[in-house]
Amino acid sequence: MYHRIALIPCLGLGLLLLLAGCGSAPAPQAGESLPPAVQNWPPSVGSVRLEVVAQPPLPALDLALVSFDPGIPEQTAGLSRQGIFPDIRKAEARYLPVRLRQVLQESNAWGAVRVLPEPQPAAVLQVEGRILHSDGRFLVLQVRAEDASGRIWLDRIYADEAQASDYPVVGGGDPFIDLYRKVANDLLAEYRNQAHAELQQLPDLALLRQAGDLAPDYFAGFVAEDSAGRHQLLRLPAESDPMLARVELIRSQEFRFIDTVDEQYVDLYQTMQPTYDLWRQYGREQALYREDYARRLSQRDRAGARGTYAAMEQTYNAFKWSKIQQQDLEDLARGFNNEVLPTVLEVSGSVYRLNGSLESQYDEWREILREIFRLESGLP
Repeated sequence: MYHRIALIPCLGLGLLLLLAGCGSAPAPQAGESLPPAVQNWPPSVGSVRLEVVAQPPLPALDLALVSFDPGIPEQTAGLSRQGIFPDIRKAEARYLPVRLRQVLQESNAWGAVRVLPEPQPAAVLQVEGRILHSDGRFLVLQVRAEDASGRIWLDRIYADEAQASDYPVVGGGDPFIDLYRKVANDLLAEYRNQAHAELQQLPDLALLRQAGDLAPDYFAGFVAEDSAGRHQLLRLPAESDPMLARVELIRSQEFRFIDTVDEQYVDLYQTMQPTYDLWRQYGREQALYREDYARRLSQRDRAGARGTYAAMEQTYNAFKWSKIQQQDLEDLARGFNNEVLPTVLEVSGSVYRLNGSLESQYDEWREILREIFRLESGLP
């Protein structure tokens, strides 16, 4: 696919002119800041050591990581100038939670850590994210964590800046590993800040919230909701309650879907990682070039700083290879976004084949489980 790069013969400063007019990442105009919102970001997380515990604290809470919001603006004009390529961003929205899950698992501080296509209505502790910026030089995420009671554990913006020493990525590393470690450490710190009695109630509260959604009349009076939307556990049903047993079965079947499609998340991660790392490496170099170019334009030095032909050729080569990696990555991302495998699951003696996006499959599976629960419970 290298033929997609148009090579225009040029000499000397013509290389810089080619950079300004070639491909989907044009050089910035005078006065344009790069990145556009850098002044509003928090400082880079710096070097972070992941806190790893010998044993998970009790209770060991399950974590639900939702596929991130890709952060694609509604106004699509000028997205490439902002470094936003929609197909890549959509794939990143599934790639980044998998990387965060790996770090959370390494911390050994939690129960099951799952990546979900969509928010779970009654997760024990749910983590959602939004990509604010991602170009290989900076990664900026907004991370929000909420437990089953409605308490907000985290709602923060995390920023990290990759250094030249972070590339090329080797040994399954990640140039923004410190950001994920910071999120994991903050979540663990928030866990320790919670009252132990409230932590102990969270698994039961999550289960009974789902039970109330499935059979609101039967489970009325177990959970109360205040005017602020916070949920409180009032009492527990008997352990031998048959309706509760059905709810637990439905919940386990819902997790079966998540565990089944988990292979697709892992496949995306492993397939995408080599090309994605190269794309981010060249993206960082181009981000630095664009920032320097904008600064020189703002100083009215339109001819640019004097330099050797070799230095300008190196800049152009970085741009050329970034475009090649971008095209490869877009092809990979488009394939994953559009060609999700069907999911085949069995429940109550029947086999179901789910098609479409992971999000639509998850919604369809939950509707199937709701219908099975209604039929087996004799509810109207």
